[in-house]
Amino acid sequence: MPKSKPSKTPVNNRFSSPQYWFTHFNLWLLKRIASLSSEQRQKLGNLLGRLMFKLASKRRRIATKNIEICFPKLTPTETEDRVRANMMATGQGLVETASCWFSDLKEQRANTILVGKEHLDSALDAGKGVLLLGFHMTSLEIGGCLLGHHYDLSAMYKPNKNPLFDKAMEEGRLVHLEQLLDRDNLRGTIKALRKNKIVWYATDQNYGGKTRVFVPFFDIQTATITATTKLAKMTGATVVPFTQKRLDNADHYKLEFHPPFSPFPAKSEVEDATMINQFLEDYLVKNPVDYMWLHQRFRTRPEGEASIY
Repeated sequence: MPKSKPSKTPVNNRFSSPQYWFTHFNLWLLKRIASLSSEQRQKLGNLLGRLMFKLASKRRRIATKNIEICFPKLTPTETEDRVRANMMATGQGLVETASCWFSDLKEQRANTILVGKEHLDSALDAGKGVLLLGFHMTSLEIGGCLLGHHYDLSAMYKPNKNPLFDKAMEEGRLVHLEQLLDRDNLRGTIKALRKNKIVWYATDQNYGGKTRVFVPFFDIQTATITATTKLAKMTGATVVPFTQKRLDNADHYKLEFHPPFSPFPAKSEVEDATMINQFLEDYLVKNPVDYMWLHQRFRTRPEGEASIY
């Protein structure tokens, strides 16, 4: 279902000050990228990935460490090849973000397939809302935006500290989505679920804080937030895992709804978090390249345990 563009917020005079000039330039650059042909965008994404592999040494080290400890049977050469492929996928994700914010995704929508719709439709029929559980793949941004053209979708997000960049991000996403929910706006999220809305969000990053438990992820005790359990308990919403996959051809994607977690909530937050991490681990064993390995997923350690990074 095509989305109408949200009304543009009047430009605040402060956005003309020198401190925002670089942001204006970056947004102009993203618009230019979005206007490129499919082939040009794919080439640019590959170029960005190669540059990141060569120049972003800190992120390359993080990705290397993550892949080494999650896939210990890989040889050093195989690990390096996987890190390089992951950087290339990350480059594609950056280019896709430009398309999401500054185009209607017409080409991409025409080449998108949906798998497992029956799982989402059955969850909607239950009438208690759907927590559509996403994960931080490099194709996260475009996966959500494409889905918003098939279902009315509310998305949880973290506002950007730069108000000009945040404004552009919100307006770009709302071309495709029904609404955005600040991840700290618990009341708004509960309200949407009680109206039988689909709320799309991802919990698989290291956010620190106290609302987490340590459960295995690739046999590593990993800090995992418990918000999914809390929201499901408060609303009765069905939790449906959702993945998106970038296919071999440019602008071709697969959006897949997996069977709902059941029973959920289970007996404890630990059991629920283990269920979520096990699903993601099983998926990544089969699809290891497209995850956001550049993130310090294992930064928070159990008390007394040394830092992994």
